[in-house]
Amino acid sequence: MSNELEILQRALQREKAARKQAEQILEGKSRELYQLTQELKDANAKLEDGLTEKTSELQGVFGNLVDAYVLMDISGNVIKMNNSAEELFGYDINQEKLNIVKLIYKEDFTYAMTSFQELITKGSFSDYQARVYTKHKGVRTVHINASLILNKGNQPIAAQGIVRDITEKLENKRIFEEQKKQLSAIVENSSLGIALTQFGKIIQTNKAFQNLLGYTQNELLQKEVKNISLKDEYHESANNMQKMNDGEIDNFSVNKRYIKQDGTVFWAKTNVAAVRNEDGSIKYQVALIEDITEQLEFEKQRDRLVKNLEKSNKELNDYAHIVSHDLKSPLRSMNALLTWLKEDYVDVLDDNAHNSLDMLLKKVDKMDHLISGILKYSSIDKVDHPKQNIVLRDIVTDIIDVIHIPDHIAIKIITELPVMVGDKFSLQQLFQNLLNNAIKYNDKEQGLITVSCQEKNEFWEFAIADNGVGISKKYHDKIFQIFQTLDNQGESTGVGLSIVKKIIDLYEGTIWLESTEGVGTTFYFTLKKEIK
Repeated sequence: MSNELEILQRALQREKAARKQAEQILEGKSRELYQLTQELKDANAKLEDGLTEKTSELQGVFGNLVDAYVLMDISGNVIKMNNSAEELFGYDINQEKLNIVKLIYKEDFTYAMTSFQELITKGSFSDYQARVYTKHKGVRTVHINASLILNKGNQPIAAQGIVRDITEKLENKRIFEEQKKQLSAIVENSSLGIALTQFGKIIQTNKAFQNLLGYTQNELLQKEVKNISLKDEYHESANNMQKMNDGEIDNFSVNKRYIKQDGTVFWAKTNVAAVRNEDGSIKYQVALIEDITEQLEFEKQRDRLVKNLEKSNKELNDYAHIVSHDLKSPLRSMNALLTWLKEDYVDVLDDNAHNSLDMLLKKVDKMDHLISGILKYSSIDKVDHPKQNIVLRDIVTDIIDVIHIPDHIAIKIITELPVMVGDKFSLQQLFQNLLNNAIKYNDKEQGLITVSCQEKNEFWEFAIADNGVGISKKYHDKIFQIFQTLDNQGESTGVGLSIVKKIIDLYEGTIWLESTEGVGTTFYFTLKKEIK
């Protein structure tokens, strides 16, 4: 009995010990489970925070994507669009449903379906370019890269695409290509030779340049500028090229000779301009070459002609002075003799003889005035008078005080007259001849002559008007020619108005008139404000 009791007690002790051990194990496992649970909670919190952060970042990227982004289901119904897509297509899918088929341009429909089939079978397509309809911007050309979105079972559930509007890009490209063609046509058909060079080597030429030198394009591409230039003239261009390379100048012009394929040379005006990279370094030079051989020869001939003309003018001027002196001497003698005859034989000669002597004296006097007029006419542009500020009112006033004005004629200055730079002597001749002319041909009982002026850009426009006999329109040009006169009495030399015309020409002006016979005449003329 006692043995059984002992056995039972030992069994209870073992059970108690085993239970205690189990409790200890369970307590340890519970502690581990609690710790694991806490760790899982912390991990889930971190995952949620990370997911929220990544979702926010993705939303930011999605919303701020420059290109349009479109998400659609397999049937083509648009699920999501970013701001760029809404702006491009003009649709708000929160307000209205949109299927991608609605956007396809009708003429590109077959191409769109083929590309969509490629998306389904291959999972993506790239470089899709076609036209689309938009709600507000009309037809636009777009570039699309698209891909499928698959589920865990690797089945397609949606598709996404990045859409870029390339309408302006294509238009700019078209314009650029058109301008490129136009520029090529201009360059190729230009009468000027055009060459592109790079550090002295020829890299491109046009047809005109090839024709000038007699080389083909391929032959010129094997040459350098120094190969087609005279050695002693090349250095000047080389120095300018160096300045251009150093950034001191961007262009220069030089006259130089080029050596043709047959060994002959020709003169050309060469304008060179630099085309630079963004950093300012030389990319290449553009040269425009114009053959000036004939022009230079013409200039040489012109210089020779000018020198000969100057020599002839000097000889003619000298001759005019000599002739006038030689002619005036016998005229003075004739005038003196005729005057003595009249005085010495005043009681002997009858009226007819006196009238004849008076006519001879008038002819001699007219001849003297004619010679003086010719001398003045030939000397107008030969005498170098100093240029100065001329007060024209003083000039005209002095003339009015000096010349003979009949009592029945009045001369009035009706506007302000300017101060201009010029030659006092020639301007005095100009106004005096015109005023004398107006006085001489005034037949009215109360004659009136007016002088006026108005400003016309670089010129002064003057008007001298009278109420005299007037001039027939058929003579308006003739009267400015030397020795041409409308004086029926033969008192005019026909030089006065030709002198006026020559002076006005020196001032780079013009002269014309308006006249009515029996009413009067107005002479208009312009004078440049300042002559060289």
